[in-house]
Amino acid sequence: MKKDDTEQRLILAVLLSLSVYWVWMSLFGPVPQQRPIDTLTVGSAVETPADTPIPNSQAEASQATIGVDDSPAEAAVPAAIQQWEVAFETDELNSKISRNGGAISDLGIKGYKASLTVNPIWTHLWNRRSGGTTDWQPWGEEQGIETLISDNGLFLAAGTSSSFEAGTWQEISIPGAVAVKSTTSEGVEIRKIYRSDAEMGLLDIEIRWENVGNSHFQDQVWLGAVDQFDGEANRYSNFSRPVIFTEDDLETLDDLDDVEVLPQDMDSTVGWFGIADRYFIAAAIPETPGWGRGLFAKFTDERHGAFLARDVSLEPGRSESLNLKVYIGSKNLDALETVGQDLDKSVDFGIFGFFSYILLWILKFWQSLVTNWGLAIIFLTVSVKLAFWPLTRKSFESSRKMQRLAPQMADIKERHKDDAQKAGQAQMELFKKEGVNPLAGCLPMFIQMPVWFALYSVLLFAADLYQAEFLYLLDLTSKDPYGILPTLVGIGMVFQQRMTPLSPTMDPMQQKMIRFMPIAFTIIFYTFPSGLALYVLVNTVLSMVQMWMVNRAFPVIQ
Repeated sequence: MKKDDTEQRLILAVLLSLSVYWVWMSLFGPVPQQRPIDTLTVGSAVETPADTPIPNSQAEASQATIGVDDSPAEAAVPAAIQQWEVAFETDELNSKISRNGGAISDLGIKGYKASLTVNPIWTHLWNRRSGGTTDWQPWGEEQGIETLISDNGLFLAAGTSSSFEAGTWQEISIPGAVAVKSTTSEGVEIRKIYRSDAEMGLLDIEIRWENVGNSHFQDQVWLGAVDQFDGEANRYSNFSRPVIFTEDDLETLDDLDDVEVLPQDMDSTVGWFGIADRYFIAAAIPETPGWGRGLFAKFTDERHGAFLARDVSLEPGRSESLNLKVYIGSKNLDALETVGQDLDKSVDFGIFGFFSYILLWILKFWQSLVTNWGLAIIFLTVSVKLAFWPLTRKSFESSRKMQRLAPQMADIKERHKDDAQKAGQAQMELFKKEGVNPLAGCLPMFIQMPVWFALYSVLLFAADLYQAEFLYLLDLTSKDPYGILPTLVGIGMVFQQRMTPLSPTMDPMQQKMIRFMPIAFTIIFYTFPSGLALYVLVNTVLSMVQMWMVNRAFPVIQ
C-alpha cells in the first residue's frame, strides 16, 4: 500500500514529536517511583487505665480497640516521638495515637500491601556488570501492609500560636473512644476525642481548645496532618505529600523547600486537607465550612504538613471547638464519591481526564464480567478498535485513492521540481478535483492519541488497578520487570510496518526514521506501566488483522 509523501510526512512529524517527548520523559524526566516500605508496629490491646473524664456527650461504643504499647519495640521509634502510645484499630486501620503530639501515627491500611519495588532485568544486568548482587528479585522484597503515615507522622496534630509544635499529651479514659489532652504554655487546654464510625467507614474527631488560664488568649489555634516526607514528589512519583482542597482546586506541597522559611497560605475556603499519595489518602473534613484558613508549613524535626488555622479570642473559661469527619483509605472513586465532600477531586487524571473517566468506566464494566483487570484491558482494546473501525476503514480507502494518484503526483513534482510552492498548489488542486482528503489517513491516529494518554493516566492514578495481577505480572500499574510485553510491542510494530510499504518517492532519511519508530517505541514502553504495553500490544495485533481485511477488500494497486 503506497501513501502520498504529504500524509507520511505529517504522520512522521507527529510520531517524531511524541517520541522525542516520551524519550525525554523516560530518560531525563521524572519516572514512577515507589515509596519506601514502612514497618508497622501496633501495640497490644489492653484495658486503658482510668483518668479524669471530660464533661462531653459520648457516642455509643465504636469499633475502636484501645490499648497501651509498653513493648521493647519502642526503641525502634524515632527519637522525635519516643513515648508510650495508645493502639487505635478499626475494621479498616491499624494505627497508634502518639503521646508526643496526641495524633494518629504509624497508620497502616488493612487489605492493601505496600508498593512493589520493581527491579527490571536490564537494571539488574547493568548492576551485575558493575559488580552488584547476583540475586535478582523482579518485584523486590516481600511487601508489608500499606502504610500511608509513618511512625514519625501525626494526624491530626493540634496546637496554638504561630509555632507548630507537637507538645506532650495525656490520655483520658472515655468508653469506646480514644481521648487525649494537653495544656500549652499560654494556658490553653486542647482535648481530642477519636471515635470510629463503623457504618460509614469514617473517623469522628472532636477537637476543643479551652482557655483554662487566668488571662485573655488572643492568637491562632490550629490542627494539621504532618509527616517526614521522602523522595521527589511529582505527577509521576508515588511519594506521599500534604494536600489541601479549596473550592474545586487541589493543592499539593510537592516541593518542601517552598515552606522552609514562611508558610504557604491558601486564599480559598478549605474543603478538606490531609496526606495523600497516588493511590491512598487520609483526609480530614471540617464539619464547619470556612472554619479556618488552609496553609502548608514546616513542622518540627524536618517534618512538614497541611494545616487549618483560625484566629480566636478566648476569655478565661471560654472555648473553641471543631468536629471533623476523617476518611482514610484507597482513592477508589466509588468509595470517594460515597463519602462526598469532593474527595473524588483527589484523583487527577490530567488534561485527558474526560476520556480517562470513560475508559475507567469501560474497564470496570469488563472487569465485572471477566473478573481480571488484564483481560478487561484486552476487551477495552477490542471495544476501542470496533468503535474506530468506520474511521479506520475510511482511512484505508483514502490511502488507496492516494496511491492511485501517485503517478500524477510524481509528474507534478517533476514539472515543478524547482518551485515547491507551485508543486504544492498543483497537488492540492489535484486532490480537490479527485475528491481526496490527504489528511483522512491521519484521522484515526489523531483520535486514538487521547485514548493512549487517558489510559496512561488511568493506570497511573486509578486505585482500582493498584497491584492488579495478570499472567506473570504482579502489578499492571508498574513496568514489566521481564521486558516481555514491551519487546512484543516492538516486534508487532515491525510486522505492522512491513504490511504498510512506504512510498518509493519518499526521502531516504524519512524512510530510515520511520523504520526506527518501532525501536523508539519499544524503548519507551520499557519504562511505561505494563498495562499500557498490554493495551498497545493488543491494539497492534488488531491493527494488523484490520489491515489484512482491508487489503483483501481493497487490493494494493501494482
